[in-house]
Amino acid sequence: MAVSMLVERGQVISLISATADTFDAEDAGGQAIADCLGVKSPVSWPPEHNDPATRDWMRGLLAEHPDEPDYVSWYMIARNRLVGVCGFKGPPDIWGEVEIGYSVIEAEHRQGYGSEAAALLVARAFRDPRVSLVTAETMPARVASQKVLARCGFTHVGGYFDPEQGQVMRFEIRRPG
Repeated sequence: MAVSMLVERGQVISLISATADTFDAEDAGGQAIADCLGVKSPVSWPPEHNDPATRDWMRGLLAEHPDEPDYVSWYMIARNRLVGVCGFKGPPDIWGEVEIGYSVIEAEHRQGYGSEAAALLVARAFRDPRVSLVTAETMPARVASQKVLARCGFTHVGGYFDPEQGQVMRFEIRRPG
């Protein structure tokens, strides 16, 4: 691969940063992306919120910020198998804010992977002195996602109405200290 991938290791999962090559492999399916990453194929692919339009948006983000690939997309690996994706919606803005997101394939739900991935992203963000606030958004019906955020120390701070998605809940966690 032309660009080396970054790795974050947790207790159960590891995160591997996305590259243009991994996005291309994803377009070919679960087996292709697993082969590209050198891990076992996922039970199903892609996870929710990781459709071709999202990957195209992430490709653009990666192209726009080539020196900050850690602020784009990451693959979640557990027991040497691809189980989901997570990442940032770009590098810190002028106020020091970043937003995270995560999605675990349905067959791998309730294993703690989302919580560990979110915690790894928060820790990575706060290692960057530019970051003062990490945010995340979810829908009221996504109780499991809200629990993930609560486990990671996020606080529900309100929300807004999106004409396409309906009510959106906003969560945040501030830099400790």
